[in-house]
Amino acid sequence: MYNVGDVVIYSSHGLCSIEDICEQTFNDITKSYYVLQPLNEPQLTIRTPIDNSKKQLRDIIKEEEALSILHSFTSPGVEWIEQNTHRMRFHLEIIKSGNRQKQAKLLNTLLRKKLEYKTNEKKFPNQEEKILQSLQDTIFSEFSIALNKPSDEIYDYVLTQLH
Repeated sequence: MYNVGDVVIYSSHGLCSIEDICEQTFNDITKSYYVLQPLNEPQLTIRTPIDNSKKQLRDIIKEEEALSILHSFTSPGVEWIEQNTHRMRFHLEIIKSGNRQKQAKLLNTLLRKKLEYKTNEKKFPNQEEKILQSLQDTIFSEFSIALNKPSDEIYDYVLTQLH
């Protein structure tokens, strides 16, 4: 159970602040809801049942786990699948899994591929760029809170680990 003021990860919306806990009735069923405010989308308000069986809310990563994952950027990430449709399906499965370690490995691979494309003076594919940006925003903002450092500093550190 979370409290008003807690910051959590909610599904694909990333970091959210719990603004309120209230009861609402739909179809004669009254339930308790968390009222969430995504930190990167302040105009959006989300309500999710406290007893949501899909477990879309989770705690922010702990400092030790964040540091361990950051150090993993020195190793290769996930396998790069050449066929675009299979690659996108694989990437989306990783994102939906909610597993930070797997998501960081995917981010690792995408950052490395982007550098490779740049070195070869090729344009990085748009689909991969969108996933890269989304993962960066989610992972680095969460790590920023866990490690009490600005996201840019975490990004710069990760880039040094790729070489």
